[in-house]
Amino acid sequence: MPTRKAFLNTMGIMSSMFMVPEAFANMKKEDTELTPMLTNRNKENSYWYIGHLMSLLLTSKETGGRFALLRATERRGLEPPPHTHTKEDEAFLILEGEVVYTAGNKTFHAKEGDVMFLPKNIQHSFKIQSEKLETLILLTPGGLENYFVEMSQPAGDVQLPPMPEGPPDIKKLVATASKYGVKFPKL
Repeated sequence: MPTRKAFLNTMGIMSSMFMVPEAFANMKKEDTELTPMLTNRNKENSYWYIGHLMSLLLTSKETGGRFALLRATERRGLEPPPHTHTKEDEAFLILEGEVVYTAGNKTFHAKEGDVMFLPKNIQHSFKIQSEKLETLILLTPGGLENYFVEMSQPAGDVQLPPMPEGPPDIKKLVATASKYGVKFPKL
């Protein structure tokens, strides 16, 4: 007659035989289709966005939706108004320049080598202190990079575009951003 301990051990082994296939069955299809890749800033992945150069190093399509990684070269004076992301967190690695971020009621002065984390659902803005700002932008989850594509034109070269001749089309900017879960206070 089997002992209680032997019975439990046998049941544990048998139940694990059923659990392992279930774990594989719950894997998302994109988890198994992701492949290693090497990327860089180039003309094919770069866009001119309202006076800035935005390069999509990794898109949500390439990462199974987990994140997007962008490299941005931005000009002082062309920063967006205060806004709130409702879908993604953002992290900025400052590669060159200085910037002051305002998130909620807090202010952060960031310089080369600093990382600024901006969680979703907190209104924020930034003011570039140097002539230009070079950052890596991590969006988690990905998807917002498509806003930049929609609001930009393909870069003519991997450099800052000419200065815009006038202000951006605010109505279009707000409407497009809202499709991606970005909210602006009344402008």
